Amino acid sequence: MGAQKTLVLTMAKTRDSIHGPAPAVRQIAGPLDGYRLGATDVPVRVYDLTLDGCLVEMGFGTLSGKGIRLQIDLPGEGWTVVHCEALHIAGHNAFAVRFIRLDEDTRSRIGRALDRLSDRPSEDDASVINGEANDD
Repeated sequence: MGAQKTLVLTMAKTRDSIHGPAPAVRQIAGPLDGYRLGATDVPVRVYDLTLDGCLVEMGFGTLSGKGIRLQIDLPGEGWTVVHCEALHIAGHNAFAVRFIRLDEDTRSRIGRALDRLSDRPSEDDASVINGEANDD
C-alpha cells in the first residue's frame, strides 16, 4: 500500500473514531500542485480538497498556526491563494488544514473546481479501451 493511501486511511480512521463516519462531501482527491507562501515559497501537494480545507503534503518543513497562506493550482480556475490554519499533523510532513477568511471569489473558484472534478469517477473506476471510455 502506498504512503499516500496509508495516510488517507489513517486520517479517516482517526476522524471516524472521534466524530463517527463523515457524511459524503464533495472533494477533489488530488494531488494538486501548490506552494506554502512565505519568506521562501515551499512546493506542496494538495489532497482531499473541499470548501472547508485540505490535506497538505510537504517535502520538508512544518505547518503550524493560523497565518498559513497556500497557493493552489485549481483545475480550470488557475492559481488561487487561500488563508488557512493547521488542524493537526496527519503524518510525516503531512498536515490537515482548514480554510479561514475565504472571500466570495475564492469560495466560488473552489466551488467551480469541485463541480468540475468531484463528480468524475476515479481513474480506477473508469473502463477505458483504446483511449476511449467504455460505457458497457
